[in-house]
Order: sequence, then structure tokens, then C-alpha cells
Amino acid sequence: MCEPSSQVEAEIKQLAASAQDWQWLIETATRHGVAAFVRRAVRHGLIVLPDSAVRALDEVMVSETAQKMALEWELATLSTELGIAGVPFLVIKGPVLARTIYPDPALRPFSDLDIVVKDGDLTAIVGKLASCGYREIGYPPELARQGRFSHIREGGAFHRVFLSRAEVQVEVHTDPLQLGLRPACEVDRWRRALAVPGLPNAVMLGSEDQLIQLASHVHKHGFSRLIWLKDLDLLLRRRSLDWDLVQDTAEQEGVAASVWYTLDMTGRILSNSLATEASARFRPSLPLQLLYRLAWPRDRIVGLRGFMRRRSVQFHAADSWRGMLPSLVFLGRRRTRLRAVVSAILPARQPKVRSAVNA
Repeated sequence: MCEPSSQVEAEIKQLAASAQDWQWLIETATRHGVAAFVRRAVRHGLIVLPDSAVRALDEVMVSETAQKMALEWELATLSTELGIAGVPFLVIKGPVLARTIYPDPALRPFSDLDIVVKDGDLTAIVGKLASCGYREIGYPPELARQGRFSHIREGGAFHRVFLSRAEVQVEVHTDPLQLGLRPACEVDRWRRALAVPGLPNAVMLGSEDQLIQLASHVHKHGFSRLIWLKDLDLLLRRRSLDWDLVQDTAEQEGVAASVWYTLDMTGRILSNSLATEASARFRPSLPLQLLYRLAWPRDRIVGLRGFMRRRSVQFHAADSWRGMLPSLVFLGRRRTRLRAVVSAILPARQPKVRSAVNA
């Protein structure tokens, strides 16, 4: 389901009749990635905009369409090149969601490409991107991790950023969850991957893994864009999920509380009873519930004023205590995080070198 019910249509018309600041509406809808939904409501007569606002909205649509065309061309080219090189890769977020769960791909904008490769294939794909004319832009958290804390066995890499000749940004991940820890379920995640419609050589996350990745991504970015909650809303409405698998995987990765709060907010903001019911499976202890509501207040999120608390969701050894302790409180896998903290505090062991005198 994506089309609004008759009751929702009536509410939209009532709200639109009392709206005054159309510039704010268009700017906010654009920032949250839902301008196409507003344009569709205008076409269906649910919202009547002044001519100037319609022109501004049409300009946004033209810009988003042009951007997506460039990204889709780049993705198709990249898929062909990686297929020739024999490097398996996952596509996540915008391009696959637009293809698979949105009734009209135009409703799902995206501004970059995110691909996931196996850890052992990272060197090969970096070389392939370089041969195709991509240049790497240093991503500060990953540079800091490589510079000082690559010795932490439990630590996971952050993404690396590349720009094509056409200035299209491609982020290369070895972990779709980007938690700063080595993923716990990566082998099974790849085993459950599915083909991407219309994109040879590429695969995408299975529905259960996709839900976990989307929920973790929304939480990492502080619920700051409405379109990310709409992704979850449509995934729940259009896919039959194995909730035992979702729960088991989320607990192994330590993100069950993230899934709980994100589903809860999806249910509240988008009136999705499926999300509300499912969130109960992941509900953490009462103290942790209270901490989540203090850290990410419901009123701010419902009011479309989400904000990031990056260190609460990701493990950042390079940020010292400030980067390591918050996620120890808010997320699972606490033993793994504690070991990583200890490894970050203790100096990396250097290999012993025999002196020439003792040789």
C-alpha cells in the first residue's frame, strides 16, 4: 500500500486548506526526500498550490530526475565493469528500493550510490575503480581508524568514498550496517542476497537483512529524513518477513534496540500498524527505552527535527572515550565492544626484532 486512504485524503485536504508557508513546505519536503509525494498530491487535487509554488516544485522534480538518470547510468556502467572483473557486490538503499518497493521509482530520490563488497575483495574493487577513472576522497573516520586503530580485531572498517569523472559519488562498504565493529552475520547475509531487477551482476539484501540495514541507517542518521522511514513503511507493507530471522540477526549484530525504536517511530509517524506491532518484539529493557527517548525525543522526530548522535550508534575508537562508550550503552554486543575498548587503550603490539648483536 502506498496510496492514501479516503480518510487520509480528507486530512490532507483539510491541512492544505489552512497552510500558508508554501516555501517552507517545499523546502522541507525536498530536504526529507518526499517532494515527489507532494507533487503527486498536487496532481491528484489533494493540495492546491499557488502557481509560483508549483513551478518551484517542478524545478525540484527536474533536478531530482536529472540526478537519478546520471546515477543510474553510472550504476549500470559500474555493474558491467565489476561483472567483467568477477567482483560480487551488493547495492543498498535508494536504487534497489526505487526498483522493488515503490510503485513509481520517481517517488524515491537518491543522491549517491552505495555498494557493499566482501572484505577480501576490497583491494580488487579499489583497483578497478581507479582503472575506471574514479578518485578516492578521504573519509575522516576511516582514515583515523586506519591510522591508529586498525589493530583492533573487533573493529570494522567504515566506508570509503570515490568520485567518478562525472562527479558521481560512490561509497564502498564492507559492512552494510556501518557499526564500527566487524559484522557478525556477513556470511549468511551474502547467502540470502537476491538479484537486483534490471541490473545484471548486482545483488541486494534479502528482505529481512534489508529491514535491519534500513533501521540501523535511519537510527545512525538520527531519524533526520522522512523518506528513510517511508522505505521501512513500504517494505513492511509489500514484503512478507520472517520475523524470527529478523530478531535473531538483529540480536547477533547488536542492533535490536535500533530496530525497536525505528519501527516504533515508523508506526507513529506513518500510521503503520504493522511497524507498531513488530516493534514489540525488539523492545529493550525499560531503562534503555527511557535512554532512547531522552537521546532521540519523540516530539522532535515526529516534528521532522531529527538529529545525529553518531557515537551512540557507531564505535569510534579514534574519538577516544567519547567515541567508544556511548554505543556500549545504547547497542548490543557489549562484550565485543568492551574487548575493542581494551584493545584501543592498550598499545598495539609491535613485532619483536632481533638485534644484530644477539643474532
